[in-house]
Amino acid sequence: MRVGIHAGYSSGEQLAQQCREADVDEVFLSADSVPGFQEGGHLAVDDLTKVQEELAALGIGIAGIILGRPSAEAVLGKVPDETTRFCETIRAAGSAGVESTLFYPMDSLLHFHEFHEGRPLMVMPGDEEWSAVIDFYRAVVGAADAVGLPLGCHLWAVEVVHEIWEAVPSPNNGVTYCQGMQLFDEDPHTPAETWGMDKIHFAHARNQVRHGPALMDHKEVPLESGDVDMARCVRALLDAGYEGVIVPEHLGPQSTADAVAYLKSLIPAA
Repeated sequence: MRVGIHAGYSSGEQLAQQCREADVDEVFLSADSVPGFQEGGHLAVDDLTKVQEELAALGIGIAGIILGRPSAEAVLGKVPDETTRFCETIRAAGSAGVESTLFYPMDSLLHFHEFHEGRPLMVMPGDEEWSAVIDFYRAVVGAADAVGLPLGCHLWAVEVVHEIWEAVPSPNNGVTYCQGMQLFDEDPHTPAETWGMDKIHFAHARNQVRHGPALMDHKEVPLESGDVDMARCVRALLDAGYEGVIVPEHLGPQSTADAVAYLKSLIPAA
């Protein structure tokens, strides 16, 4: 297992300095920070390749791409042009040889500030609009399959994810394992049993103290404190043979460098 960080591109040297300060040499790079994205509305393989080459010369690798968050309208099939651009970004990342992605497919449909028992999403399996959600997944997973790019979908509702996997089967239709799933009353300590290791395409490290039923009812805290036993989570990944990247996030008062050092202390030879 390797430790990396999330990053946006401003210049190669600035990003390399950020990596040096955190003591990492791999990043998950925001797609919309790559030069040319804003003009075209999607990632282009030539633009990404230029950044890859610049960073490689500085000893930094792009392990993954952070995809944009699609709008609720796109997920529900009401803005097909947005979905097309999203798929272009996926194809560009895969064509550039990126290892994986961080993908937030349903964030625009989450109940963040309100608690609805049994309904973490505004549109759930069985609802009239659920078929549109599945059609969106078919489009983006089809784009990923065309270039062999794993999608690390960041969605904590375990039963919903498994229903999506059943409806859109593909080895690339996977998950970002994130301990924030504890906020959905899911057990974050058993990634292999919950997801299956062949489905975990990326991993986060975060911790929190929950103080209410809604998704936002929590306090972000350093990795070694909080409701989650982070050492147990990392050990579970190691025991299951996870060889991908893990990235700390939502650290509260903890610095990225301290979080990276803590994770490395849990990983032999990291």
